[in-house]
Amino acid sequence: MRKYNLKHIQSLKHRKYRKKYNEFFIEGKRIISEALKNKSSTKVIFFSNLFTKRDPKFVDKIILSGIPNEQVSDSEVNNMSQTKTPSGILAVCTIPIHDKFDFKTSNWLYLDHISDPGNLGSLLRTAAWFNIKNIALSPNSLDPYNPKVVRSAMGIHFNIKIHTQVDIDKFKNKGYYTIGADHRGTPISDVLSLPSKYIIVLGGEAHGIPEKVMKKLDISLSIPKHGFGNSLNVAVAGALIIQTLSNLK
Repeated sequence: MRKYNLKHIQSLKHRKYRKKYNEFFIEGKRIISEALKNKSSTKVIFFSNLFTKRDPKFVDKIILSGIPNEQVSDSEVNNMSQTKTPSGILAVCTIPIHDKFDFKTSNWLYLDHISDPGNLGSLLRTAAWFNIKNIALSPNSLDPYNPKVVRSAMGIHFNIKIHTQVDIDKFKNKGYYTIGADHRGTPISDVLSLPSKYIIVLGGEAHGIPEKVMKKLDISLSIPKHGFGNSLNVAVAGALIIQTLSNLK
């Protein structure tokens, strides 16, 4: 196997190089376990001497998978790692290109101006949990292959389709019922049924859904407050809305 290039791997911390090479970086046994199920996207796996001693069966699984792999020193893994406490195993994967939109599927999640990696990763996991496999991000949202997003999503990237740089009009023109989350909206408990095709729209942490997008929604929904506080975290609000609407189908 071609010797890895440390500088190349470290460059994947930055969006412009992920875009240039069409690659992203993952680390940790749990995420790499998901990557192993999708061999076509995994380019190379690295594991340290210490990891090999600690989990030889998993290393054997990697070797048997046929995916290019390399055992490296603990210090080399530490130099590659993008975390404070390296797990000892990491990989480089190809960013999938989803240039065709599945407009036959009944539900989508649209994320507009999401900027926090933890929130974006959590929303991807929530969507997958409730069987929403198609995600669209507005042009101003965070890169879904940002290392912190990838760690937060815990391997979900290999199980869903993520489209970036998407305008909400693409769905309006395909007959989707657009549902936004907004504190001024209709209480979600008042919604008793849904059209067969709908898209859930969630806005950014600071300002919510932009006004120009709000004007294009068919309905906005709110989550009634029964206690204290000014607002809900977007990942929490998104989870509540996705779960509630999924029960109406």
